[in-house]
Amino acid sequence: MKRMTMFAALVLCLGLAGSAWASWTADQLAQYDRGDIESMGNDNLPLQIAYWEWAKAEADARIAEWEPRVLPLREQAAGLDAQIADLQRQINDLRADIERLRNSGVPHLIVEGECLWTIASYHFYYNDGTKWPMIYERNTNIIDDPDLIYAGDTIVIPVPYVSSYTVREGDFLGKIAGYGVVYGDRGMWPQLYEANRSIISDPNLIYPGQVLSVPRTGARAGSGR
Repeated sequence: MKRMTMFAALVLCLGLAGSAWASWTADQLAQYDRGDIESMGNDNLPLQIAYWEWAKAEADARIAEWEPRVLPLREQAAGLDAQIADLQRQINDLRADIERLRNSGVPHLIVEGECLWTIASYHFYYNDGTKWPMIYERNTNIIDDPDLIYAGDTIVIPVPYVSSYTVREGDFLGKIAGYGVVYGDRGMWPQLYEANRSIISDPNLIYPGQVLSVPRTGARAGSGR
């Protein structure tokens, strides 16, 4: 019976929430905080109800005030997220390109008497012996001491394959085809000849200064020079 009386009192207080809310001003309710209200237990239920109704009304008003400002920010955030995703894709592509370039290069079969300086000096690589460290850094997996390289070992020269080649004094098609940046295989000289018949009438006669096209279709990298 006592429990029913308390329940009835609570229902009555809830039913009177509207009138209870009017019993306190906003300034009066603002003097309380959540801890004060929760510590009341079952005491002064009308005040508690009035406080929570007031707190809800304050929150609703704040939401209504900020919502027009938040919506454009959400739209901007979505646009920024798209830009960030696009930039991240570009960064990933650049990283992939960098990794590909770091791992790219042409094979070179070391022959007796060569050193890294000599190899870097070849006109079809760097034409500059001082760039030998670039070759060393690319081949630290097989070269322990840059002053000790061995004939018969194949190293990678970090230069790209060429799409054209300018004939120099002493060149002939077989020699050019053997350059690492061309095909690395002297036996592929006919491919050079066929691709440049418009300027080469006799494959045994080529001249310094001629610019030869180097087709890559069907090309293979060898180790001869």
